[in-house]
Amino acid sequence: MMDALLGLVRAAIWERPVPEGLTITDWPAVFRLACEHRIDALLLSVALESCTDAEILRAWQERAMITMIRQTQITDELHTVLTRLEESRIRGVVLKGVVLKVLYPEPDMRVMSDADLLVSGESFDAARSALIEYGFALIEDDCHDDTFVCANEAGLRIELHRRLFDRKRQGFLALLDEDKMFPMSKAVCRSAHGGDVWTLPETEHALFLILHMAKHLIVTGFGLRQACDFALFCERHGGAIDWLRLRDECERLNLITFTRALMWICVERLDMPDGPGLSAFGCDAAAGEFLLADMMDAGVFGKSSDERTRSAAVVYRAFDRDAERGSGGRLARLAAAIFIRRDELHPPFMYAKRYAWLLPVAWVHRLILFVFRRDTDARREASEGMRIAGERLVLLKQLDMVK
Repeated sequence: MMDALLGLVRAAIWERPVPEGLTITDWPAVFRLACEHRIDALLLSVALESCTDAEILRAWQERAMITMIRQTQITDELHTVLTRLEESRIRGVVLKGVVLKVLYPEPDMRVMSDADLLVSGESFDAARSALIEYGFALIEDDCHDDTFVCANEAGLRIELHRRLFDRKRQGFLALLDEDKMFPMSKAVCRSAHGGDVWTLPETEHALFLILHMAKHLIVTGFGLRQACDFALFCERHGGAIDWLRLRDECERLNLITFTRALMWICVERLDMPDGPGLSAFGCDAAAGEFLLADMMDAGVFGKSSDERTRSAAVVYRAFDRDAERGSGGRLARLAAAIFIRRDELHPPFMYAKRYAWLLPVAWVHRLILFVFRRDTDARREASEGMRIAGERLVLLKQLDMVK
């Protein structure tokens, strides 16, 4: 099934005919997998060319039409918000989203889930107040000191950042100097889908894409859409990227194996043309195979299953600890799942998110639910989540992202 989906992806992103030798017998399974990776709309044109299942094709067309209408609305809303922020003398630097849509043959078929905006530290509070004034409502569970997440009635979800990545004590996140790597003073005005926006220069944006995928990998993972973004970005902007500087940054951040694995996927499985990026990094086929297997299982941002989502807290906690404390076996993984931070809490533990002094109570609550729960299905799901967490920690070690 993976080879079939990848064949359709290659045809769609490079505007090629579907390969003559590509035979798909289980179109419902391919459609489900495309939906999990949120690339079903992107693949509509090649599905129309080759799909033999009329019922699936009808569902595919209906879903793609809804996606296109929705994406047009969200894009228009975003440009309106950016204009109003500019009128308030607040510059929002756009990451991913509308900047990447223009790389695709049909921009609105590349789904934009939300809009990531980076603002300067001194503008953060003003930007947050402005968004509320514009009718955006806070999404409390996803907010923290450096990020304000909100949405409006039109369905546009905005993640407002004054810092792009969490502060951690281990791995590449501990080595980030965002003021140096992504200075607001370097922002450039570029044509994006629906209008001009402020965004990062090519080298910095390429680095951000790598870091963004790596960040998601240490939690639940990322899927094919993000790999397609990177392949198309490298193909379109490769001549403007300072590849040697980018490689030096990846080496400094211990992300060289990860990036070489990503390069292998882009070149060997997505048919990205050879270019200066490949010459600078090279490919790691063995690491690439491991990463691709995890990507295919992950779906978009690793949320293909409840068990995989449950594994996130365990993996993230292990990544944030010393290796011998964070990934040393089942008991250590169980402890990481139980004794989580306040910002990782979800219902029914929100009382501790509201009142810090109740965090120990929430830990005991979580332990009781796990140990004494009579729901064997829930116990089995929790156990499966820990198993997945163990496998994903092995993957991070294979990619040299944890020691």
